[in-house]
Amino acid sequence: MSDERKLIVERSGPVTTVTLNRPEVHNALDRDLSEQLNRAVREIRDDRECRVVVFQGAGNTFCAGDDVAEFNTWEDGIFGRQIRMYQETSKIIEDLTAMTIAKVDGIAVGGGLELTLVCDFVVATDRSRWGMPEIDWEITPGWGGTNRLAWFAGRRKAKEWNLIGALFDAETAERHDLINRLTTPERLDAEVQALIEVLLEKNPRTLERTKKCLNYGADNIAVGLALESEWIGRYPTEGIADFPIRERREQRRKLSNTFWQD
Repeated sequence: MSDERKLIVERSGPVTTVTLNRPEVHNALDRDLSEQLNRAVREIRDDRECRVVVFQGAGNTFCAGDDVAEFNTWEDGIFGRQIRMYQETSKIIEDLTAMTIAKVDGIAVGGGLELTLVCDFVVATDRSRWGMPEIDWEITPGWGGTNRLAWFAGRRKAKEWNLIGALFDAETAERHDLINRLTTPERLDAEVQALIEVLLEKNPRTLERTKKCLNYGADNIAVGLALESEWIGRYPTEGIADFPIRERREQRRKLSNTFWQD
């Protein structure tokens, strides 16, 4: 846990919760918080007992991206170093063995929106607000807002949101595949907890391998198919011993069969 409390990292069994804790500025990322987040995700990457990571913001808001008020104090060369660190942080999160969930309420703009793009799941409230306003601060996005965003929403919307900079509502974000589950503020905790319970019922090695197939095969189907073949080919030697007993399979299916089907 951070001594300065700008970032709060809490572990409960196999679940780690990472809370951005600057609610007075919509959890904007100053240099200190950005460095703490980078260190935290490095530690989580090396924690083999962690199975789920939840990223959230304090004070009923997620993250407003960079703390632009700090920019005037930066010396030459800091921008480049910050961007490289941001990109490293996002890549570590994207590649984590653990499943990752962005728990979004309030503002999710700029770097906050980009943070959600590298999470496996996004659960958000119907009052959340989204956007890429960097253009009006004369900034080019540095966490993947010009490329990862297009993977989800397509090039047309990625250009619109980055070049105009308008904010948009949660329904629009959901319609363009930025959100898995849209809920009310009152239901947000329960929805995230339900998702965690489903994920913890799965075999962690199978989750890890399937996640890698999905991530690495997104732009190259040949890579994805090769990974599928490699890991499925290992099943007779690795999988049989871990194949769940009937009761466990029934419990998994009970949780999964109609999940998010309402």
